[in-house]
Amino acid sequence: MKECYFEISSGMYDEPFTAFGTYEEEGDFIKYMWRERHSEKEQTSDFSLMLDKRTRVCSVTRNGDINSIMNFDPENETRGSLNTAFGIIDVTIRTNYVNVPTQLSNGVEISYVILAGETEPVKNTFLIKRLLQSA
Repeated sequence: MKECYFEISSGMYDEPFTAFGTYEEEGDFIKYMWRERHSEKEQTSDFSLMLDKRTRVCSVTRNGDINSIMNFDPENETRGSLNTAFGIIDVTIRTNYVNVPTQLSNGVEISYVILAGETEPVKNTFLIKRLLQSA
């Protein structure tokens, strides 16, 4: 595992932010791990992203104020869950696409829609880029 900084963009936040973490690449598999904290009111969350570059199937886990496991598969609808202060929320995930890192783009980009019961669908595009400078 190598230490690095990531730049993370998400429709859930107004601005991209930087996070410290680690990455590992072995064959067709990429693993990113990082920590986030966006305010004093929020506890630190640990994230892990595992990506199969061949199938473009990606799994993201979060442990912190919200615990979640979400799987993104461009070919199939998937199920996930969010364990929040309000209880467990089961979700359906429709992945539009998963872009893998290339020589031109050093990031993993996931576009998806989350459906949870009768609430409005939540659309998001998440991008995590490994920054070139070392930690």
